[in-house]
This record gives sequence, structure tokens and C-alpha cells, in this order.
Amino acid sequence: MDDSFAFRTTVPIRRRPDPLVVKAAIALGVVALLVGLFAAWVAASERRSFARADRPGLVAPEVTLSEVETTPAEPTPVETTTPTDGDASRALQVAAAAARSAFAQDGTFLGAGPAQLSRVRREYIFVDGPSTMPRIVSVAAEGDLWAAAVMATDGTCVWMRVAADGSTVTGTASECIGRTALRAVPNGGRSSS
Repeated sequence: MDDSFAFRTTVPIRRRPDPLVVKAAIALGVVALLVGLFAAWVAASERRSFARADRPGLVAPEVTLSEVETTPAEPTPVETTTPTDGDASRALQVAAAAARSAFAQDGTFLGAGPAQLSRVRREYIFVDGPSTMPRIVSVAAEGDLWAAAVMATDGTCVWMRVAADGSTVTGTASECIGRTALRAVPNGGRSSS
């Protein structure tokens, strides 16, 4: 007989999961959950913004930038219609008038950004990103230059640029962002003083 010992078992050997792999899987799960929650919040915020923009009869009265702190903004009923291409031009004119008012008050266009214009003209949504409809106005401002771009219902992006000397340049563009309009070259647009 042999003096060696032989042990045979039918019980499988259990492997323990690597703690690093478990931690990485948990971290990835948490990151995926946070990204999902953030995406849901952004989508819900956008839906609320569009609903607020499309709500008939709730438009704030026109006020100048100097009246914002002294006059409470209460909604006033107005007649609303479906957006037209004229609405994009009207949005540009309204935004430009508010920007000129800010320039007259401060001596710079820096006070005519999305947040400031949103407080003055609540019937429009002012953003620094792209415009996707006539009620969303993309704006950009520098000290002596201001620009806005609005997407018309037919898909054409119209823009306007106002300089400190009062001159105005308009045109159309493929990218509907106010920052782009700051440097855009007019393509059949008009220039006025």
C-alpha cells in the first residue's frame, strides 16, 4: 500500500467575487441612475417651459428694464394665435428693443442676456443655446454688440445684430444661435442706423 493520502470531494469549490469588480459595478450603477435622473429632470423642465410658452392668455405686460424691480409682473390676458413666420420677426424686434433699453440704461449690452430679458418679456423664452421655435429667442451679448436668432415656423433661422452706435444688421443662417449671429455675415439682410 502507498502511504499517500488521497482526498476526493464532490463539493464544488466556491469562488468569491473580486471586491474591486463589485465596487466598480455598484459605482457604474449609481452613475447610470444619476444620469437617468438628470435626463428625466431636463426633459420635464423642457416640457414645462414649452407648456408655459404655449399657455394662452398668460403674457406679462411690457416693461422696461428699470421698471423690473419696482413693478410686479402679473399676467395679463391677450389673444393668442398659432405662430407664423411674422412671429419670429416680431420676437427679434421685441428682443432688440429690450436690448437697446438695457444699453441706454447701462451703456453696455451685457445687461441684455437671457436672464435679464426673461424678466422683462415673459411671453418669450430667452436662451443662450439654439432657438427651435418663434417663441424661443437665442441671444448673445458683448459690451458693444448684441445679437439674437429665432427659428421661424418654416424652419428658417432669422437673426439680428445691434451695435452700440444703433446700427442693425439682419440675415438668415443655418445655425440658429445668438453667438453665431454676433459674427454672421448678412445674406440679403438689411442694415440700418
